[in-house]
Order: sequence, then C-alpha cells, then structure tokens
Amino acid sequence: MKVMITQQEAMQRKIWDKIIDMFGLDKDQDYWEKEQFILTEEQAREVGLIR
Repeated sequence: MKVMITQQEAMQRKIWDKIIDMFGLDKDQDYWEKEQFILTEEQAREVGLIR
C-alpha cells in the first residue's frame, strides 16, 4: 500500500520535519502546499499516519 500526503497536510499533522528527513529534503527550501509525497506503508506507520 502507498500513502500520499501533501506538504500542507504534513504541516497540519506536525510531521513535516519527519517527512523532510525521510525524503532527504532541504529544510531551507520552499515547497508547494499541494506538493505530494508518496510513502510506503512502513513509512506511513513510522510517522503515525496509519496503525
């Protein structure tokens, strides 16, 4: 299973820092609010999106 989350949703759920680390993104770069990130089931569990 794959789970998609936008930057805006990650910010609202307070997991944006975890997404940045997970994808190796630059913390100083700006990202679109609607930019989507695809997580594996394991990654989604790791950040608390699913149980």
